[in-house]
Amino acid sequence: MSKYQTMIKKTMKQLGGQDNISIVNHCATRLRLTLHDPERVNVEALETIPEVMGVVTRGKEIQLIIGTEVSTVYHEFITYGEFVEGGKKNEVLDDPEQLEQQKNDYGKKNFLAVIVDFISGTFVPILPILVAAGLVSAVLNIAVTFFNLSAEGGTYTILSAINNAGFYFLPLFLGYSAARKLGINPIMGAYLGAILIHSSIDNAEGLAFLGISIPQVTYNTSVIPVILGVLFMFYVSKGIDRMTPKEIKFFMHPLLTILIVTPITLLLLGPLGTFVGKFIADGLNFVNLELGWLSVGLIGALTPLLVMTGTNQALFPLVFTSLAESGYDAFVLPGMLAANVAVGAAALAVYCRVKKKDTKALALSSGITGIMGITEPSIFGVLIRFKRPLIGAVVGGGIGGLVAGIFQLKQYAVVSPGIAALPTFIPTDGTGLNSNFWLAIMVLFISVVASFAITYLLDVNEDQIK
Repeated sequence: MSKYQTMIKKTMKQLGGQDNISIVNHCATRLRLTLHDPERVNVEALETIPEVMGVVTRGKEIQLIIGTEVSTVYHEFITYGEFVEGGKKNEVLDDPEQLEQQKNDYGKKNFLAVIVDFISGTFVPILPILVAAGLVSAVLNIAVTFFNLSAEGGTYTILSAINNAGFYFLPLFLGYSAARKLGINPIMGAYLGAILIHSSIDNAEGLAFLGISIPQVTYNTSVIPVILGVLFMFYVSKGIDRMTPKEIKFFMHPLLTILIVTPITLLLLGPLGTFVGKFIADGLNFVNLELGWLSVGLIGALTPLLVMTGTNQALFPLVFTSLAESGYDAFVLPGMLAANVAVGAAALAVYCRVKKKDTKALALSSGITGIMGITEPSIFGVLIRFKRPLIGAVVGGGIGGLVAGIFQLKQYAVVSPGIAALPTFIPTDGTGLNSNFWLAIMVLFISVVASFAITYLLDVNEDQIK
């Protein structure tokens, strides 16, 4: 019997059985499950399973906080539950009844829940690509700055390609992920993304369709245009499903869908998405220039609370838009650097205060993980079990965030901020270490010291466990 098989059997039972689970996904620390009937779930019983650090529910999705072992649990989970690769149960992409059910699910949620659920479900699956690409960029910076790696050699070329591909093909990845989240054929979403970044369309000048001039838009590394296109595809696909006879649906459905969606995206949705993206980027720049010390400080203070509710995922579009427009993010990620290490430091303060071996082991391991940039184990395993460490993390993150905002700290790649992500604070223009890198270290140090000291002084002990 594998290490997690007993845990998985108990989890399946409390989730309402294997047949109640339709989709299985995971992010850095959470097993994310889409259910047929949330009423069949016993949340209280799930929270008593030792390997489950916490439970977050959102409509038909339930998130189990597992920690850094979540990838192993995910693979054993889909094997035990006989899910197909990718985590879907009996997936039939061209089954109209199944597609209709998935689409109608969105209409049963409130508007805010729909937005957060869609953004989270779209961006979380592609984060491994962006994290890998971002860290490779950091490796390149270090190799060129400190080891004299030649920009003319094959090593540089290959590493640069790994980095560039992660962001250049972002519309393709997002198209696939967004379509999959909406319940339409993900390959069609990827197809739309590939069309947008095709060399004959991306940033093409003087292009026209049926005599109608198409605005010149740069789509590679963009975010909003392909998402708007896939959202439009969702409704087009829904209409074609209803009108097309099943005898010709196999070839007519994809043909009609792409022939309708592509021109509308190029003529209207792409330019609209670009305008919205620029508006967001300009708004962020204004906030950071005029109120940066306050806005980044708020991110530093509130991130632990956002992570608890899963709404931190809604900030990803802001990050990607800022990176696409400016090449860096000076708002969300710097605030999260302060927040993440503050959370880890609060857990380490708990380690220094408590006496029980199991609690100390959990606080130590999750605290180290938090300072490295992954905070869910600390938040769900330690901070919300003791009330006072959460106060220390919020205050410490807020203080560090204020410092990051005052000095306009910038992060140049999408990587969960922490000690492991420090190289991503080195500019990507080849200039090497500058004040921004040392500022990142200062923000990290201030956040850790403030959070640890406040939490330690609050006199945490086992009697405070909820």
